Amino acid sequence: MDNRQKLGAILLFAGILLYGAIHIATVIHMPSVMVWSDTWGQYFAAVSETHGWVGYALAILLFLVGTLLLLTIFFSELPKSTMMQEIRERDQEFEEKYRNGRH
Repeated sequence: MDNRQKLGAILLFAGILLYGAIHIATVIHMPSVMVWSDTWGQYFAAVSETHGWVGYALAILLFLVGTLLLLTIFFSELPKSTMMQEIRERDQEFEEKYRNGRH
């Protein structure tokens, strides 16, 4: 496992845990929210009243960065293996075609 993979997994997991903690605190506080706007709703009013915006934004940021790290590693390794295999196959076809044509 690559260091970037480990970091991506840790950030993803930390983002999920932090979001879960913020969400639980918000849902527990929601019944006591008496006034909220129609634009944001009662949930985000509860997030605001519990001062959870920083944690909420940080959780989403950690989740996104962790996911991007894992996806970039996945996609960077995938084309290499398929590209190298394709190059080998085409090289073999070229060798068979032109080696047999000269003899």
